Amino acid sequence: MRAVQFLFSGVMAACVLMSGCAHHPPAPSPATTTTLSLAAPQHGDFGHYTLALTWQPGFCTGPEGSSCQADQPKTPLIGLHGLWASRPSDLIKAQVPVTTWWRKGCSLYEGDAASPPPTFSKALSHRLSEVVAHTHSDLVAHEYSKHVHCFGMDGEQFFSVASQLRDRFEQLPSARHLTAESGMVIEKADLTRQIEADTGSLPERGVQFQCNKTPQGQSVLAQIWFTLKPDSLSSFPKTDAFMSSPQVQDNCPARFLVPQWGN
Repeated sequence: MRAVQFLFSGVMAACVLMSGCAHHPPAPSPATTTTLSLAAPQHGDFGHYTLALTWQPGFCTGPEGSSCQADQPKTPLIGLHGLWASRPSDLIKAQVPVTTWWRKGCSLYEGDAASPPPTFSKALSHRLSEVVAHTHSDLVAHEYSKHVHCFGMDGEQFFSVASQLRDRFEQLPSARHLTAESGMVIEKADLTRQIEADTGSLPERGVQFQCNKTPQGQSVLAQIWFTLKPDSLSSFPKTDAFMSSPQVQDNCPARFLVPQWGN
């Protein structure tokens, strides 16, 4: 009996020393370990990015989304609107109002000259067609012209980073919980707490919500906006990536509907 116990103990000791028997924690998801960064060769001294994600059924009920085409994908529910740089310092020094920058973007530098349409790899084109709303006016081309081109950033890299940031949020428990609440009226404070359970405590206005109105006047979730440090994109969705938005842009009431398609 002792011989058997001794043999068993020896086997267990050897097993601990062998990497195949030792316990290892699960490897981090590649989506959260990929380094994400963007360099702006021109006008790169802006203060923050706004990562604008869409709740597709709500986005497609509003002024921008009312033009969603018949081929609008029904999944995924969480989409990508854009990644928007704030005003560069020269516009701030020139006292250009922030609302003008929001409205005109890169056209403040480029006038009415149309920027060339972006070109992407087949893989990225397919990915963007899945996650960006199918508006009648090409939303990807609009985002590139208004928010990317004047910074001299490579379109492929920019939209790859933006789509990966969107993917990181969608993988969070709070995003999965939000998807499960489709069709329900929820508390904005509850959604914020669920997001902070994943990200850590966020600064004031680190996350803000945009709502649209149905023809019946009901507020429905349309977008989630995150205010991010330009040099900390790789940290998203952890709290180190966030900063407080200088502007209050949250227009959702305390309670709103998380709409389904057809609501």
